[in-house]
Amino acid sequence: MTRTILALAAVWALTANAAEPTPAARSFIFNDPNHRDTVMFVLDAPLEVINGLSNDIHGRVDVQGTKVSGKFQVPVRSLKTGNDTRDGHLQNDRWLDAQKYPDIVFEFKDVVLPAAPEVGKPLKVKAKGQFTVHGVTREEPVEVTATFFQETAETRNRAAGELLRVRAKFQIPLEAYGVKRTEALVLKVGETAEVSIDAWGSTQFKL
Repeated sequence: MTRTILALAAVWALTANAAEPTPAARSFIFNDPNHRDTVMFVLDAPLEVINGLSNDIHGRVDVQGTKVSGKFQVPVRSLKTGNDTRDGHLQNDRWLDAQKYPDIVFEFKDVVLPAAPEVGKPLKVKAKGQFTVHGVTREEPVEVTATFFQETAETRNRAAGELLRVRAKFQIPLEAYGVKRTEALVLKVGETAEVSIDAWGSTQFKL
């Protein structure tokens, strides 16, 4: 009888372990060849609201179980406001200085997800990451909504491979990153930039 109980216990233990395998690591590359990803920013001030847009996002997110790490880059010269003169001001050495600091960068490491990703179910994550803007790196809080999709005939209309959609909103305090507002621009440009991102990564994209 004792041997039977021990044998059943061993079988149960093996079955339990088999039911909870270690999740496979996945790497999602953000580099949509059709340039459908968006980074939008709004500068709100008493006399003017400036809206900007880029469709040029490059990056990688690595998911291992409930931990995630990643890095995103947006070229400063890809930011457009609908006005060529204003774009020139945005990229010059008094603002973002695209020549000296060509990319805006966001990095995060070993962020713990509140739950394992489920297919098609948005997962909200609050985390802190390292932003680099205008050559200055600061830690900033970010709330991200991530949605994972397995490859299907329907998702292939977007892109091949497993997909990860990332959406986020956050604020960038301009002067904290060395972006100086001259007296002539104080009424035209707010103190913070409201930024939003909507980007798709794929296990089949290449950087």
